[in-house]
Amino acid sequence: MLTPLLFEPITIGGIRVPNRITMPPMHTNLGSMRDGITDQGIDFYVARAKGGFGLLGVGVIDAYFVDHAGSPHELFLENDHHVRRYGTLVHELKRHGSVPYAQIGVRRLFHVKRLHRVKGADRPSLLDIETSQIEEMIDAIIKASVRAAEAGFLAIDIIGVGGSAHSLFTSRIFNDRADKWGGSAENRIRFAVETVRGIKKTLGEDFPVFYRLHGSEFLPGGYGIEGAQFNAAELERAGVCFFNVTGGGHATSVPQLTPNVPQGAYAHLAREVKRVLQSAVVAASNRNNHPLEAERLLRLGWADMVSLGRQSLADADWPAKVREGRFSDVRYCIACNECMDTAVIHNQPVRCLVNPRQGAISEVVDLPLARKKRRIAVIGAGVAGLQFALTSAERGHEVTVFERKLHVGGMWHHASAPPGREQLFSFLEWLVTQCMKANVTFKMGTEATPELLREMSFATVAVSPGSAPVESGLPGADLPHVHTATAALEGRIQIGERVVIVGGGGIGLEVAPYLAKRWEVQPEILEFLDHYEAFSDNDREILARKGHHVTLVSRQRQLAGSVGASTRWVLSKEALIAGVNILTNAVAQRITTDGVFVLQGEEETLIPADTVFLATGLKPNTELYERLKSLNVAPQIALIGDPAHAMHAIESVSQAFRLALEI
Repeated sequence: MLTPLLFEPITIGGIRVPNRITMPPMHTNLGSMRDGITDQGIDFYVARAKGGFGLLGVGVIDAYFVDHAGSPHELFLENDHHVRRYGTLVHELKRHGSVPYAQIGVRRLFHVKRLHRVKGADRPSLLDIETSQIEEMIDAIIKASVRAAEAGFLAIDIIGVGGSAHSLFTSRIFNDRADKWGGSAENRIRFAVETVRGIKKTLGEDFPVFYRLHGSEFLPGGYGIEGAQFNAAELERAGVCFFNVTGGGHATSVPQLTPNVPQGAYAHLAREVKRVLQSAVVAASNRNNHPLEAERLLRLGWADMVSLGRQSLADADWPAKVREGRFSDVRYCIACNECMDTAVIHNQPVRCLVNPRQGAISEVVDLPLARKKRRIAVIGAGVAGLQFALTSAERGHEVTVFERKLHVGGMWHHASAPPGREQLFSFLEWLVTQCMKANVTFKMGTEATPELLREMSFATVAVSPGSAPVESGLPGADLPHVHTATAALEGRIQIGERVVIVGGGGIGLEVAPYLAKRWEVQPEILEFLDHYEAFSDNDREILARKGHHVTLVSRQRQLAGSVGASTRWVLSKEALIAGVNILTNAVAQRITTDGVFVLQGEEETLIPADTVFLATGLKPNTELYERLKSLNVAPQIALIGDPAHAMHAIESVSQAFRLALEI
């Protein structure tokens, strides 16, 4: 075992937990008003218990549903039928050795879109909530807690984060009341304290109550660490014995779950909360998913446990694999936020880009073996092609991957190149490792010609379509200093000091800060050099150089419109922080040797440029598939993925997985 502290038992509120790994409750949309929790939801939680999560949170169970604010796919616990459904789930969780607890609260008082507004006419206001409503919410949570205890849950967790009612009441920003439920810090925490006291009074003083806590609001004017410490201390006095400490909520302007969040970025919040508590156990949350980082936090004493939320979506077996030291088999969360956009923004059952089994097939049982073993050729070694190859091999087929280049990954190399996106590469690394273990054969630098495919007698040929740039049609696009945007990420061309990027989609918005920060030395390296007094003469000034002078020209007002909402704002902010000059509602007219002529309104301006990059989009290239199909090179010719969604990674990977299940 490489991480012994992670697998030490711990006692919380009199309950022995077998290890220091908890899966917190998350917004999964795996519930229903009819059944409380769907069969898919039960399967989801059982898979994580089977995978070794010691403390497992189910929720959030919405005790007080607000129309037009919450989702009909929330988890519910309102009647005896629901109790029986959760009883079945709890029995299975305990059978696999997990300690199950139920997170209960008021998931939404306002629609999620309003939670992003900290000011203005449509911002959430707790003045709209009647005092009688507050008392009704507390009563509803208590009643749901009683049902949860009847179902066999061993503890109750209150959701105090993520735009829930409790998070809004503790907020300096959103709690604009002046009665006993608002105003002072003591009054803002009152709703939470009274809820805890009500649960303890009803279920007994010995019944464990947990709390999911903001370690900081991360909002101008919001509370910070001291506010979180005050809230935690008050809640511990009320009877809370476990805190799962996370960062800010939906309105925060500080990224919480995107790839640019460093490992352990918010562990200090757990550390500071832990400092003021008497005996309550504390878990650190948000981007602690590398085993050695998680072990380090426990060794330093910053937290008593580590909380793995989105990581548990990516790999239900994280604890089991880590316990056995199989770090290379862990399918790491890449923080793409597709899960967030699916469940929170679009109110659909949660999905995961790197774990296509989630939402497609049970994760509890083994992958079904193929009825008949087939020889399969996969053409194209991008992530969709590799996912198809892996799943096919795991089902018992003999798989050969053809890639005309000498490297695998395709466009994924571009996706993981921009600053803060490096974590995406771990998915490609995992796919290659697993394909090798599954005995997939790779033929690199090999053109899959019709003659070769016929000669090798494949039963199935599956083509993963590549991509081609969308022609911009701009006059001057053929000039020698004009390139596709992805060329900026490949390190093969000379790039001038002044850069113009035409196109404000996802690619353009990622390439822009990459170039603007191209020469930037990482802060930890500068700190190291400074610590050892390594600077001489003008070294500091020389190393202060950041990158190119970049202008991004976008036809649309909204940048990166095809990117998920929970990531889009982070990309935009990264570009602004990097110093990118962003022109919106601007139309590139023509490119010359001097630069790009841009029309904004009725005014045409020349933007000087030494190098121009075109980020006008990509389109799938299905020519090879059509050709092979017309030549009938195998009994079955399949296209991996839907061309209409080929440029959306979660759809490509998901469809590749589903196609492999059908063959």
